[in-house]
Amino acid sequence: MKKIFVASLCLIHFTCYKTDVIQHGTANLDPRQWASGGQINSLSQQYNVFCGGVKTCKFLYKYDDSMWADTDNYYSEFSDIKFKNAATYFISFFKIDNDVSYCKGWQKGENIYNGIKWDITIKKDEWDVFWFDFDYYGTGQEIEYTITYKYEVIDGLLHFSNSEDQSFIFHPSKKNYSKELIDTNQIIEQEGCLFL
Repeated sequence: MKKIFVASLCLIHFTCYKTDVIQHGTANLDPRQWASGGQINSLSQQYNVFCGGVKTCKFLYKYDDSMWADTDNYYSEFSDIKFKNAATYFISFFKIDNDVSYCKGWQKGENIYNGIKWDITIKKDEWDVFWFDFDYYGTGQEIEYTITYKYEVIDGLLHFSNSEDQSFIFHPSKKNYSKELIDTNQIIEQEGCLFL
């Protein structure tokens, strides 16, 4: 009886002894990794499964292909915006008018159009916050000025502000930006324009 009791204790001891269990006390800071350190497959990232429950995904990933319209200041320089989670152009600006419509886009890093140069550096790319610095060179080699652009989604609206004290509020847009459906006499597509 004594041997059975000792054998049972040994069996319980060995089954409870786990050396391969790892606990992590820190939160997951990388959206491509679980807190345990395991990799998330690209398929679940592609379908936004992971972003749905944990607020660690990036702004451009979350708002990829989203369109926004400044309905209060429709006659501003560019009244509509599109975000794109792409390796090249990440934002397009639209000015849709009856006579002449414009569209242009910016990419991360160096941008040059008609001899004018500017450089864009992403500063924050978080769940509902997106900031970048716009360094304007003009035709020279030195920075003439820098503007910080800030976009933040609050209660379903896109709040824009910059370091030049401009601010606008954009609403989600369901307009169709297909060139074939825009009622305009002329469309001027500048570098990086991302029409549908």
